[in-house]
Amino acid sequence: MHSNTKPGRRPVNVVIMAGGKGTRLKPLTDNTHKSLITVGGKPIILHLLNHLAASGFREIDISVGHLADQLTGYLGDGRELGVCIRYLHEPSPMGSIGAITLNPHWPHDDFLVINGDVYSNFDITHLCSEYFSRKADMAVLTVSNTVEVPYGVLEMDVNGQICKFAEKPGWEFMVNAGVYLFNKNVFNLLPKGIAFEGWQLIQSALHARLHVAGVPQTTGYWVDIGSLETLQRAREMSQIALAQE
Repeated sequence: MHSNTKPGRRPVNVVIMAGGKGTRLKPLTDNTHKSLITVGGKPIILHLLNHLAASGFREIDISVGHLADQLTGYLGDGRELGVCIRYLHEPSPMGSIGAITLNPHWPHDDFLVINGDVYSNFDITHLCSEYFSRKADMAVLTVSNTVEVPYGVLEMDVNGQICKFAEKPGWEFMVNAGVYLFNKNVFNLLPKGIAFEGWQLIQSALHARLHVAGVPQTTGYWVDIGSLETLQRAREMSQIALAQE
């Protein structure tokens, strides 16, 4: 069996995007790579690497840019973690997904790309199964999010008559979890060598009328550690998980 192959599926290239500066996590990221900030006593990226390895994905590329030496020095070639790590060195900031164009010779036709600041135990097997069984060009992991409106919301008709009223309602919708699985059709939409974001790639795939599948995360946890508030939430979640072990 090829490395990074789930049973009955094609092998995939696995890429963690970790080239950003983590500006929303300042001052913690002034002198520390954002992926090395700790949750539950170990760096964020170590949680992700352990999760990938436990799911059978052991050949991993990581994009690096800001404070790259800290991350490469900490992880090395991944041998001590039971994985093989290669690095994509960004010559300048390339957004959340642009760096994968730096390698012109990827060994496989499918890509699993994950934001490096995602703290999650999402079901990788389920994501892959949905992607392949639905014959999608791109699968996007989604999570449910609820926004609470701090006011009473009115619904009115064209004559200004109030038809419905809800006091401080909560609106639930699905959001992009920063985990993507896609094929060469989508990869070829990426502009080469410049900054590009994951949400832009989704839009490009939709504009090209490719098959983009949403795959909800129905079990486990997910936190996008993009702010001090969400970092604190992840740390609280990890403490609860440790207490339950």
